[in-house]
Amino acid sequence: MVITSHFIDASWQLKKLILGFKYVIDHKGQTISNVLLECLAEWGIERVFCITVDNATANTSAIRRFHSQFREVDPDALVLDGNFLHMRCSADIINLIAKEGLAEVGENVLAIRNAIQYVRSSTPRLNAFDLRVTSGRMSRGSLPMDIKTRWNSTFLMLSRALQFRAAFDRMEAEDRLYNDYFLEMDNGVMRCGPPTSRDWSVVDKLKRFLVIFYNSTLVVSASSKVNSYKCYGEIVTIERNLTALANSFDPELKVKASEMLHKFLKYWEGIKGVNKMLILATIFDPRKKMQFAKLCFEKLYEKDSLESKEMVQFVGDILKCMFMEYNTRFRGSTGQSSQSNQAPSFQPSQESQDQETDR
Repeated sequence: MVITSHFIDASWQLKKLILGFKYVIDHKGQTISNVLLECLAEWGIERVFCITVDNATANTSAIRRFHSQFREVDPDALVLDGNFLHMRCSADIINLIAKEGLAEVGENVLAIRNAIQYVRSSTPRLNAFDLRVTSGRMSRGSLPMDIKTRWNSTFLMLSRALQFRAAFDRMEAEDRLYNDYFLEMDNGVMRCGPPTSRDWSVVDKLKRFLVIFYNSTLVVSASSKVNSYKCYGEIVTIERNLTALANSFDPELKVKASEMLHKFLKYWEGIKGVNKMLILATIFDPRKKMQFAKLCFEKLYEKDSLESKEMVQFVGDILKCMFMEYNTRFRGSTGQSSQSNQAPSFQPSQESQDQETDR
């Protein structure tokens, strides 16, 4: 397990430091928590704002145990009593949603992957394909193969393949060797392909979802610069785009969008499941402030809705509690901030609870 620290130094420069590579004998929450506590003790780290981990049950258990043990050492070791200590990795959640979406259209993607593999397997085949690209007056470019375990590389492969769809269709109509390739056995079964119009149609619609996740992943995965203030905006963008596609007039697109939106809500429990520190980070951006958060709530829950007003009030209360806690600490009053400035707990309205139950 790799443990990395992100902090701001005395010159207000963002720093990233790998604290250690630790061997974890099992994936139990207690074990992970103990390893993390030992690592922080080795470095003499006594203050922690939040911990970002992948979305897994063991990690949730580990953070809960860490929270309980770490604050016993010093009541001021955590901000707001550690109520927002657990930060689920946004990039990991996006990765899980995208992978599930790809798994459902595996054969369609495999047909296109096999076609690309044929073209790339030898220079004569690549030249034959390039001839179709040139004669078809298509813009020339690379035709990458994906890494099956990395969905973003699959997205890039499919995006480029769609640009060359006409060239693949001409290969099927004119190249006998290309068609014979798909008559061969692959691991005891007939090789999937060549891509049909149905395959291209399914992948083209899938791309409309993957591009949303791909663009957001580029934003939230950046590690060389501050980007926490961008995460909440990306999460809202994903939900709004999926909601818009779920209302599409295309029946297939509508069904697929609804499925992806359901997955999104499963991992983030709606926008309420997002760590509120991501919202506060957005508010601290002088270009956005509280007005941007209000706008996001109104777009998600409709203007003047009860849910929107509750979220505005809730986030505002957290902001006030955080200010009071830091104000107390910097004035030199220790041992009181954790008890006197408890972060508010979000209690959804009865209407909201009914909606969650229906979901």
